[in-house]
Formats: sequence, C-alpha cells, structure tokens
Amino acid sequence: MIIPDSKLMKYSTIIHKKYMLIFFISQILLIGCKKESGYNKDEWELTFCDEFSDSILNRNIWTSKFPWGQSTTTNDQELFIDSAFTIKNGILNILAKRDTVSGVVYDENYHPIQKEFYFTSGLIHTRNSFSQQYGYFEIRSKVPYGKGFWPAFWMMPYSGWPPEIDIFEIDGKKPNALLMTNHFRDNLGTHRQNSFTFIGPDFTEDFHKFAIEWNPNEIIWYLDDQKIFSTSQTGIPNERMYLVLSMSVGGNLSGDADQYTPMPGNFEIDYVRVYRKK
Repeated sequence: MIIPDSKLMKYSTIIHKKYMLIFFISQILLIGCKKESGYNKDEWELTFCDEFSDSILNRNIWTSKFPWGQSTTTNDQELFIDSAFTIKNGILNILAKRDTVSGVVYDENYHPIQKEFYFTSGLIHTRNSFSQQYGYFEIRSKVPYGKGFWPAFWMMPYSGWPPEIDIFEIDGKKPNALLMTNHFRDNLGTHRQNSFTFIGPDFTEDFHKFAIEWNPNEIIWYLDDQKIFSTSQTGIPNERMYLVLSMSVGGNLSGDADQYTPMPGNFEIDYVRVYRKK
C-alpha cells in the first residue's frame, strides 16, 4: 500500500510525539534511582529504573493486564487483576491466590469469551511509559515454589508478536531451572526460537539478578552478573521493546496448579533497571 505524503507526515508526527512523551516521562522517573550494579557499567548510562520505594505501585510507569486484553488464549488459570500488587520494604509483590472471579478473555480469533476463574494474579508492562531498542535490561527478584506458578520478565515490541525476548521464565515446580528464549520469525514468516535452560540454584530461596545485554548482533543472558547464554545473528530484534512482568498460574510451562500448589504464591521484585551505551 502506498501512503500519500500528507498522511505519512501526519503519521510520523504522531509517532514522534508519542516517543517524545515517553522520553520525558522516563527522564522524570529516573529521579532517585540507584545506579550501582555488579555488572561493569562504565560504558553505560541508566535510562529507566523502578526501585519500588513508594508504598504503592507507580501507575505512571506500570500498566496492569495485557495491552490487548486479558489473554489471547484460554489456557491460563488466572485472571489478572489490578489489586494483585503490593509494595513492602522496597519490594514489589505480585500475588497469585485462590479466588473465584469472572472475567473476559479472548480466543485465538480475538473473540471475547466470558469465563470463570479460580485464581487471580497480576501482570504489568511499560508499553505506555518506556521502551528501548538495545541496551542492558536487569531485574533482581525471587520466585515462588509450586506447580502451576510461572513468573517471568520479558519484552515485547509495538509491532506485534513475535519478536519477544524472555529475559527469564521459571517453572514453579522446577525452581532451579532458568529458561531464556528469543522468539522471532524466519525469512518465510515462520515462528522460530532460540532457547536455553540453565540449571542453577533454587531461585525460590533468595533474590537473584537476571539480565540481558541486547545489541544489533547478539543477545547475551546474565545470571548474577555472569554470562550464561547468548544467541547471535539470526532473529535479533531491531525495534523498540517494552518491559513485561507477569505471574501466571497454569499454562504451557508449568501445567495447572492443583490442590497441592502452595497458595498464595508471591513473585518478589527488588528493582528493574535499564541501561544503554553512552
């Protein structure tokens, strides 16, 4: 489709204003951020952080639920709700618990379906406040133990899926298995992924730092400042991406929660920080 110059200029102006607004918001949010990190940041500058030092979730940074609605599948057992987030002693808690609620999800054709859920939990993203192309993206967090728990820190573009970068995902019943994935489309438009599972410590017992360094040619994954996996050349995203934090219940990774799953489950986040090369 050929877009007339007048419409193209108008569209470009809208996009420019959108990113300028996001830029100014992100600069305001940097006030009071801590900048220390074990990873050598001599060549980097801080562009985003949330230390969760307020008493409530900063809604100028984070928007809850998926940008497109509750879900595009009906596999998950939870309904994401706005009240799943608490902050105590500088730690964000995303709480998954047993609760009977009714909500709308979307099927694979994006048709709304009213469904009853028996668990609630939370998902937040920065689609409306922050995005970045390339950089160093870091979280310090602790995850819950239990079948059905699926905590994750990941990144999405504005253009649609894929690409998607999963900085970390953990299956609650395998708390020492760290899953890292880059989702992309090949030249034929087929979904592909480069993925690796690292067997480490029990991530439910203490806080750990999970991070990626993303550049035009490579994505490098880090655990506690140590490189553990990388993927290069094929399928590296080349567009701005925003941050997503989620605490799912059920789904493809961990299977369904059951009567033996310890509830509530608490995904604890100490901070989220993003850097870019100076």
